[in-house]
Parts: sequence; C-alpha cells; structure tokens
Amino acid sequence: MFHTFMTRVVAPLLRALFRPRVEGLENVPSDGPLIVASNHLSFIDSFIIPMCLPRQVTYIAKADYFEGRGIKGRFVRWFLTSLGHVPVQRGAKRAAMGALQQGLEIIEGGGAFAIYPEGTRSPD
Repeated sequence: MFHTFMTRVVAPLLRALFRPRVEGLENVPSDGPLIVASNHLSFIDSFIIPMCLPRQVTYIAKADYFEGRGIKGRFVRWFLTSLGHVPVQRGAKRAAMGALQQGLEIIEGGGAFAIYPEGTRSPD
C-alpha cells in the first residue's frame, strides 16, 4: 500500500519538481532479476532512481538510518522499511555480507536490488 502511495502520489510530485531525464529505460526489464548499480551523488538518489524505474527497487541503507531515536528515528525507520530498504552495518564484514545475502535472495526471487558500489555519497 505504501509503495502504491509513493508511486502514484509522491513520484509525480518529485518528477514535476526535479524533472529527471531518463535514458535507456527500455533496457530495464519489467520483471525478473535486476541489479541496479549507481553512483551515489546525493541523498535524493535513493528516491529519484526508484521513481524513474517501472518496478519496485530494494536498496541497502546504512544501519544508522534504522537506529535513530525519538519520533524522527521511528519515522525514518518506518519509512525505509516501508520502501523495502535493507539495513547494513558499515565496516562490519559479517553484517555487510548479511545485507548482500538479502540482496541475493531478492534477486533470486525475481526482484530488483539496488546498490551503490562506492558505499557512500561521492565527495565530488
């Protein structure tokens, strides 16, 4: 239900506001396994990329986003979980492998999994 709200209400608003230009969308399969690997230039990448793709995409996100306290922390955790994001502990090899294992399960199940190979936003 939340994904439907995001694609039918929020995505059109973001498209009108940011006016992203997409090239090569015909190369994105409408179903089946998909890995989306992108440069991470801005915090908003995780919203713009799924908004432009014709299917739901699952990202890994640093675990700090899921561990916030108070109302803001609970909201961010709920929001990211509702979008299907998977938490990953940065610097912890075992935890990172667990997140990648979840990504593999998503791909094997025919889903779309997105990752930023750089691991964090690009400084330039």
